[in-house]
Amino acid sequence: MVAEARYGLKTHGHEEDDVVDRLNSRITVMALAMCIFILTAKTYVGDPINCWTPAQFTGTHNAYTNSICWLKGTYYLPSDEITVPDRSKPRTYHVSYYQWTPYILVIMSVLFLLPKFLWHAYTLRAGLNLRRLVNSLKGNVENEKGIELVQKKLEAHLDAPRRLRGKTGVKQRYYYTRLSIVYFVIKLWYLTNSLGQFFLLNAFLAFPFSGYGFEAMRKFFRYDDDWFESPRFPRITMCDFMIRHLGSNQHWYAIQCNLPINLFNEKIFLGIWFWLLILTMINFVNMILWIISLRMQSRINYVRKHIDSSMDEVRNINGFVNYLQLDGYIAFRIISKNSDEVTAQVILGRLYDKYEQTRATSSTV
Repeated sequence: MVAEARYGLKTHGHEEDDVVDRLNSRITVMALAMCIFILTAKTYVGDPINCWTPAQFTGTHNAYTNSICWLKGTYYLPSDEITVPDRSKPRTYHVSYYQWTPYILVIMSVLFLLPKFLWHAYTLRAGLNLRRLVNSLKGNVENEKGIELVQKKLEAHLDAPRRLRGKTGVKQRYYYTRLSIVYFVIKLWYLTNSLGQFFLLNAFLAFPFSGYGFEAMRKFFRYDDDWFESPRFPRITMCDFMIRHLGSNQHWYAIQCNLPINLFNEKIFLGIWFWLLILTMINFVNMILWIISLRMQSRINYVRKHIDSSMDEVRNINGFVNYLQLDGYIAFRIISKNSDEVTAQVILGRLYDKYEQTRATSSTV
């Protein structure tokens, strides 16, 4: 039997994934929520747009001008173009995203949160509630009850097909890999999501957002003095609208507007660009490392490392790894990532003892 030392348990709580998953579903969402709060406060509390109106406009006219230009969108006109183009000509730099940026960020947050909820729902359905198992390991010293619960749940999951008739062959292999398949689908979702949001923002913002960061860095390192006049997030824009009077009188106005909210939009979306780039690289490397860790030799090395070092002899390590299968290995790795090394060793050591007892019993029958 494995000799067990005293162990202090330090779990992170409410976790059923690894740190990279939490970068996607927690840190990213928290940062986006903060950006949503800033933009929403500026929109509904401050003055997101201020338009320069003709002298004959009164207070009501000014309010209407700000409102209509906010709703219909504006367009960027470079300062070196003195003449305002005819209204029949298409506007090259139409700016119509600033009304929707909080909603865009909400959609981004949902896309980052959804994989976590799907993963939790599936683990519940599969009968291996990883969140509950991790939470059961909370405690300061000798949390025997939590360790025993984790051990029994993993044993029940690994032994279930052997106890059920008809679960052989392909069906049995599927039972032992379904959790692994879903987890890697979630990993692929995170990677696709962080990369795909570059292209989603291309469509939402109506300009090539995927190259925005490179453009900003080029301007920064060249000390470009036209940063203030960026056509991507312009501060000074133009707005065309029509006022109808009695009869057939129609008066068109070309008004210059100031967009203070773009001061925030520019910095926020530049930060989003860099974070999506970093997150995509982290997700890619993390997924590759997980794939490498599933090789048979990698699993053997990992299991051998985490079996309690106080064991006199570790035999049949290959058979024990085959007993764990992919699902048991991934479930144990997630649990161990959210607990401490000693706890992981105790759990794996008990599973190994159980495996040896079962093998010894079956060999004598």
